[in-house]
Amino acid sequence: MTPTLTLAEELHRAVGADHVRPEPGQPDAWRVEPGAPAEVAEVVRAASRHRAAVVPVGSGSRPPRVRALGDRPRVHVATTRLDQVIHLDETSLLCHVQAGITGLGLEKVLSPRGLSLGDYPPSILGSTIGGLVAVRTPGKSSARHGFFEDAVVGLSAVLADGRTIHTRLAPRRATGPDLARALCGSEGTLGFITTLVLRIHRRAEARFLAAYVLPSIDGAVAATYLALREEAAPAGLRILDAAEARHWFGAGVVRDDEAVVVAATAGPTDLAACDRDLIASAVRAEGGRAADVELAELWWKRRLSAEPWPGPPPMFQVTATPSKLRGAYHAVCGAVRSAGAFPRAHISRFDADGAVVFVTFVDAKGAPLTGGAAEKLKDVAEAAARAAGGWLLGARSRELDPYLHKLRAILDPDGIMNPGALVG
Repeated sequence: MTPTLTLAEELHRAVGADHVRPEPGQPDAWRVEPGAPAEVAEVVRAASRHRAAVVPVGSGSRPPRVRALGDRPRVHVATTRLDQVIHLDETSLLCHVQAGITGLGLEKVLSPRGLSLGDYPPSILGSTIGGLVAVRTPGKSSARHGFFEDAVVGLSAVLADGRTIHTRLAPRRATGPDLARALCGSEGTLGFITTLVLRIHRRAEARFLAAYVLPSIDGAVAATYLALREEAAPAGLRILDAAEARHWFGAGVVRDDEAVVVAATAGPTDLAACDRDLIASAVRAEGGRAADVELAELWWKRRLSAEPWPGPPPMFQVTATPSKLRGAYHAVCGAVRSAGAFPRAHISRFDADGAVVFVTFVDAKGAPLTGGAAEKLKDVAEAAARAAGGWLLGARSRELDPYLHKLRAILDPDGIMNPGALVG
């Protein structure tokens, strides 16, 4: 049956005319700002009736990506007004929030109570909580607290037909399949997340910083995973090869082929000290030595955005499992050198599954390469990384795509939920 109202009229009715506006330069596209989960459901139902695409929008710091959808109308659903803390349980350490609150906004609520989301990179906390869990990337992880989506213990989401589902908050042993996991990382293709219940943490009682010099990058990686296998849980950890360490800290920091490890541990004082000692012991086992703590202090200030990073940002990123991490590093750097350039690299985002190698291409004088030269080197680096068993950062396995297509066809037969995202 043909709708009696236009899409714009239905959107005005759902959220109020003050919260609907046309997207500049985009015909048949509207930005809508619902003020409650029930309004999200109304917006999705309206979009479904008009076969319009529903595209989630988070903090609004970047414009929504325009996909090739032909003449199809688009509804950009922003969570700007869904920014409230619904309930805070300081005994169970659970926090029920709306999807539009940012990590920084939530930290402002938690911090005066001695609580925190955890030791996640501050650079991600400007994003909304809904955006952080809807898109899974390695940058949203902590060696101490795991991936950000691991903090999700329950959520509510609106499906393509406007129904709202709630994953039940209960002790894990009392639940069946975890539907929340299917929605985390689905990029709004299976449902529009409106609220979440998150596991939170007590703020760290103590924090220790330390820096070490290892005889080689291989020794640094070995020491890091020795400490992690001993169940050290650092708040932050990074390895810098000799070229990167000199770029960051000065020419006299390391000799050729040496590497620097900087680490932060946090938590109750005794536990933070234990984690620090586990890392120091692993470094000694690999022939390393303690370095000036000022190196770690400078790294930590940069991590907290209190000091600027020495630019430019890395040009190439590859992730690998622990057993293939060293091989991926050497393969990429060797290929770049063979192509006539000079790589410098650091390794971070460590967990039991692996880590990420970040590489910058420079010339003989240390100046970063740009333009076509950098693009050619990326191709060379990608081929070497794949041959060594590495994955490009953000790449994912495609084996399950047929099942995702079938699931989307069941939940969203008209293909309105963020079409073109995740799987086309």
